[in-house]
Amino acid sequence: MAFAKALGSRRQAILLAALAVLLLLAVVKWRPGGGAAAAPPAGPPRARAGSPEGASGAEDSPAAGRARRPATREVSPDEVPVLSVKDFGTAPARAAADSGRDLFDLREPTRRPLPTPTPAPPGPGDPRFVGPLPPPPPPPTPRPPEITFKFIGSFGPREHPIAVVQQGDQVLNVRAGDTLFGKFVLKKVGYESIDVGFVDFPEAEAKRLGLTP
Repeated sequence: MAFAKALGSRRQAILLAALAVLLLLAVVKWRPGGGAAAAPPAGPPRARAGSPEGASGAEDSPAAGRARRPATREVSPDEVPVLSVKDFGTAPARAAADSGRDLFDLREPTRRPLPTPTPAPPGPGDPRFVGPLPPPPPPPTPRPPEITFKFIGSFGPREHPIAVVQQGDQVLNVRAGDTLFGKFVLKKVGYESIDVGFVDFPEAEAKRLGLTP
């Protein structure tokens, strides 16, 4: 905002200066006798005849008159060019590059089409796949079988108790270390629970089976 005010004040000052120059030229042009050429300066007085000074003055008068003549030529007001306000204006700013879009057109411009995506290469199992096949996944870790019998009680001495287990209509009396139904191993017998392991599985896979009422 301050820059715009300063620019306006500068233009007003230039315009006033131009009007003053034009007014001065008009006054000089219309002044009486302003266009007439200046009268040549009067020559020096002639010396008396017979005088030695007169002889020398007569010889030097033309040179002296030429030396005293003005060397400049008076310029007529008609030869002075007329100034206008445009001569004091600044050069117009370069027009902005035309983007090819009408700012007053409310329609949405045409969008460029998206590039066609590159399809992913075929993977293993696709008949178009070319390349070595990946190694097969590792086999799943075997899991121990589910316990299908119930612990229904125990009896015998405290040091070597006997567990009573039941699977369907079959009831067995077993001690610690016995194999049950070809898949289970009795690890420990307690009063309210037993520890059951699994054939061909590590000890860490053992599970505790509670007393069934």
